[in-house]
Amino acid sequence: MSIRNFTMTDQDAVNRVACAAWDQYATRFEGWDRLATALANTAALASDAELIVAERGGLVVGVVGYVGPFRPREAIFPQDWAIIRMLSVMPAERGCGIGRLLTNACIERARRDEVTTIGLHTSPVMRSALDLYLRMGFTLRQAIPDRLGVPYAVYTLTLA
Repeated sequence: MSIRNFTMTDQDAVNRVACAAWDQYATRFEGWDRLATALANTAALASDAELIVAERGGLVVGVVGYVGPFRPREAIFPQDWAIIRMLSVMPAERGCGIGRLLTNACIERARRDEVTTIGLHTSPVMRSALDLYLRMGFTLRQAIPDRLGVPYAVYTLTLA
């Protein structure tokens, strides 16, 4: 398993990973078609985020976006925070620690950027992701309005 920076040659693979990873939620989100369209273009996040990929045997099996401080972001996140976006792991690769490796890669970049808080938003619908973040020390910061009919909240990790 290797964790590395995204390159443009990864674009199609990253989009496939995101679509496959989120497909299990198709019946949970209202307006799924709109979200599915965005997922099919996950590689476009590279314009505002550092995309990080997990690769096994020459295949991209996971992806996450790291948004550094003072980069474009939703208003729910202060400008001086780092943000984790769109953690996605191929279903067949879950349970192998890929999500943790990708999250740690974001935390390492936040430390590089001398950020004291890294945040993300997720939902109890995404139970395995939420459990991973909680095990890694993220704590609930605040509930935010539902997204596409699904409850969401902001979670943070304070970096020393």
